Amino acid sequence: MAEVLEKAQKLYNDGKWQEAVTLLNESLSDLTKTEDIAEALRLKGWCFYYIGIKGPEEEKMEALRLSRNMFDVASRETSDAKKKLSIFNGLPLSLWILGDRNEAWRVSDQAVQGFPDEPSVWNTRSILCRWAKNFEESVKVCEKVYETALYRKDYRTAGHGKHNRADALKELGRTEEAKNDYAAAIGLYKDFEKETVQSAKFHIEGVEKKLLNL
Repeated sequence: MAEVLEKAQKLYNDGKWQEAVTLLNESLSDLTKTEDIAEALRLKGWCFYYIGIKGPEEEKMEALRLSRNMFDVASRETSDAKKKLSIFNGLPLSLWILGDRNEAWRVSDQAVQGFPDEPSVWNTRSILCRWAKNFEESVKVCEKVYETALYRKDYRTAGHGKHNRADALKELGRTEEAKNDYAAAIGLYKDFEKETVQSAKFHIEGVEKKLLNL
């Protein structure tokens, strides 16, 4: 079943979230190992998150509820630190948009305490700060994300740091700085693609759209 999970991950990376969900739904009954089930649910959690925030408005809240539920179950099924890290990065985002902001902060706190040196948990934190309209704090956290991830040659997370910093800078009216960071994010996502031979297509396209709209 590793091939199915790898194919679903590739579909997710290419922004084909509904296709990934369909594939996982078709294969879920064939998964027997607990960690494989947790991985399928983790992937579905992220797919439903992006379907929710980028898909039709009328399907948004239901997709985000499914995202939250997938993450919740996956977190109970897995003992793998890497999976838990990914779940802790996604769950607060779905919770926040669903209106459960106290729980979003609680899960983010748990992630920061459990994985204090992981730039991706701070990336989620920066998004929550921006959504809470604490733009200056978001900028600071994004700088930490970028520097820590770049040192590790984790170019995708470094790209997220620049991308989210640009979003916060835009809110502060610092448009030229935002443009520079969006451009840097695109470069980092392309570095990730070269380094890993994985796609960052939907991240790149999203940033390019924001850059054109500035």
